[in-house]
Amino acid sequence: MTMWNRQRFGILSILAYVALSWAARFDMGLGEQIASLVYPLDTFSMYAGPPADTIGHLLVRDEVGAMHHVRDFTGYQCDAELKRGATRCADQPGFAYHYDDLVRYIDGHSGSGATHVDLIFRTWRLRPREAPSIEADCVIAHCVAAP
Repeated sequence: MTMWNRQRFGILSILAYVALSWAARFDMGLGEQIASLVYPLDTFSMYAGPPADTIGHLLVRDEVGAMHHVRDFTGYQCDAELKRGATRCADQPGFAYHYDDLVRYIDGHSGSGATHVDLIFRTWRLRPREAPSIEADCVIAHCVAAP
């Protein structure tokens, strides 16, 4: 292969990669940030910054108001559907893949318990050079959980 052919092949390969990555960018129903999950076309949305000056996360609040991680409990029985978009807090800002992962955990750990908890979506306000401040707690569901 001559030098000119190698250069032409290299340029065509780069152009084909760019065209393919843009074509695959909108291949999923949940939006452009989670386009293709196949490397090297992955958009790596997990490394994206927060979409605005607020960000939220799914947490558990017990009867005395103490906060817990969702995975601190081993069984859940909740009074509402938790699927994203169907909850009372559908408009809250956050990373969808975090929410979906925690809802899959709750769905996979259904059971009964003795601890009454609220499944909440806590939102923090982010300001440059300041610590995040709690903006709001949106109750998604009331649950009974097993520690």
